Amino acid sequence: MRSRLGLVLCLIAGFQLLGGHWAILQTAAWVGMVIDYSKAEGVEAGITKTFDGKHPCSLCLSIAQSKEKEGKQATNLNLGRLDLVYQATRWVLSPPPARGEVDIPLYRLTGSTHRPSVPPPRQDPG
Repeated sequence: MRSRLGLVLCLIAGFQLLGGHWAILQTAAWVGMVIDYSKAEGVEAGITKTFDGKHPCSLCLSIAQSKEKEGKQATNLNLGRLDLVYQATRWVLSPPPARGEVDIPLYRLTGSTHRPSVPPPRQDPG
């Protein structure tokens, strides 16, 4: 339940960020225009008048104006001087100093001749 709610909220946020709300409003405006124009002149003429661009409704004009305002607000954003570069401390890796040859091998395999004093427990076969 919780992950579904998070997914739905993320999808809604992504939809809004991509301008989906404008698409919904524009679709509603087109549907209204087709209905209005079709009442007087028929369906074919209503669809033609809706999408020819010469007969916009008040909602279409309002959407275009709001989109333009929103675009101007985004471009007029002045962040001033923003220093996002972090000067990290430099770390240098260097090999250890050479001190001659090492006589002891790095890895040793040693065996043992001692056997355990008690045998390991056995599992019952049943």
